[in-house]
Formats: sequence, C-alpha cells, structure tokens
Amino acid sequence: MEKTFRRAFIEITNVCNLSCGFCAVSSRPSGFMSLGDFEASAAQVKPFASVISLHVLGEPFMHPRLPEILGVCSRLGLSVNLVTNGTLLDKFGPEILKETCLGQISFSLHALAALPRARRLEKLRRLIEFAGSKSGPLIVGFRLRGDTGDLFVRETADQILKAFSKESVPDGKNRAITLRDKVFLNLGALFDWPGQGKGKEKNGCLGLRHHFAILCGGKVVPCCADYDGNLSIGDLNKEPLADILGGPAAARLRDSIAARTPMPDYCAACGFSAPG
Repeated sequence: MEKTFRRAFIEITNVCNLSCGFCAVSSRPSGFMSLGDFEASAAQVKPFASVISLHVLGEPFMHPRLPEILGVCSRLGLSVNLVTNGTLLDKFGPEILKETCLGQISFSLHALAALPRARRLEKLRRLIEFAGSKSGPLIVGFRLRGDTGDLFVRETADQILKAFSKESVPDGKNRAITLRDKVFLNLGALFDWPGQGKGKEKNGCLGLRHHFAILCGGKVVPCCADYDGNLSIGDLNKEPLADILGGPAAARLRDSIAARTPMPDYCAACGFSAPG
C-alpha cells in the first residue's frame, strides 16, 4: 500500500560529539529518546512512511542503544537512512552496519571541518575505506556542503575522488558524482536554517506533504529543519501520531507551508523552501 509520506525523521538524540559552526544551536535540553519511546514512535510511523531518517539534530552514534534501535527498525520492516558525521563509525563494531533495516548511510562530511587536520584526514580515510569495501545493497552517500573553492571542501572532495579514481571537481560545480556502485559524493551549498532572519518570499515547500519529523522529546514537527519545535503540531506523549497528522493543526500548517495561505514567518529564511 502506498504510504502518505516518503519519509519520516525520528530524532533519537539531540546530543552531538562535535560542535560545528554551520549547525543550528537548539534551546532544548539535551536528551535521548528511550528505547521504549522509540519503538512506540516507529510503530506509529510505519503506516505513514516506510523510510525513516534517525536525524534532526544530534549524532545517532551518541545514543548508547543505537544497535537495539536499529534492531527495532529491522523487526518493523522499516528502511533506515542513518545520517552521521562518521567520526564514531566503529563505536559499536561492524555488526551494527549489517542490520537489514539499513538502506543508506549518509556521512555529513562538512562536520569534519571542526576537527584538527590530521584527525580529520584520519577519519575521512576510514570512511573512504568503509565505502570502498562495503558490499550488498547498502547505499553510501558522502555529503559535502560548501563552496567548492573553499580549501576544506576542495581538499576533502579531491581526497575522496582520488581514492575512487575520479577526476577533480571543477570550480563552482555542485552535483552528485557516482564513485562506485551505490556510493556517491553529493556536493552542495550550505543552507540557511529557519527562524534566523527575514529571508526571501517563498513559493512553498514539502513539509507535512513529503515528510514530517519527531523530536527526541516527542514533539511532532513538519520537517527536519524545525529543530526547536517552533511549528509543533502535537506531542506523542499526549496523543497518537495518527490523530496529530490527521488533525486541524496539521491541516492548517500543511496549507501554510505549501503557500496556499501565507507561510509562517519562521520559514522565511529557511534554505530548504523554494524562493519565489
């Protein structure tokens, strides 16, 4: 049966092991979703979306029960996109990366800029080794955001391309490059977080139509960019997900985000919504 949403984001923690300048700073207290709360949330998500990303803010490998969380996803038949900075890839051993639920692992390489150069290159080499030796259907994506003229971006991209015997990236090119079967380098510009200025007029985005998100404290929000729950439409601690997504608050916000009615001021500066 066709699902209502292409994907759902479930934030299992908003705690990260790095402090990156490009990332949003949340006003929420640090927290970890319990295993029980995650299983309850994932079970409620399943009728609406078969693909989940364990991400809004935070680093999923910081969650001490990540192996069990992935096990829950496998049992529920959910496909997981694991978004990580990659620095803790080996924390739980190799078996965690063989879970049947894992459809894609995405490395946010721009996070590595927060590390000293020697350690950054060491971590990058490990991620390249993992991508080069992986087998099976798992998709690996290297995400690298920033100007391709920037020294860090160019050096990082060139090291990856060289490892897979690919050409260097021309100046100013933002694109997806196939490195090998099911391994990709995705280059793009840094985006603007919402709620951080007036921004430009928008002609709508896909929040609450393509996707929605659940924060680690239980709030349901329209997208992965609503990192503080400013546009929350409900709380899983108080009502079921089906009631939240089918309720009047969700309907009003869906129309607003789609620009059928005036868009929320909070969305004005968001780099994910399309400019008018």
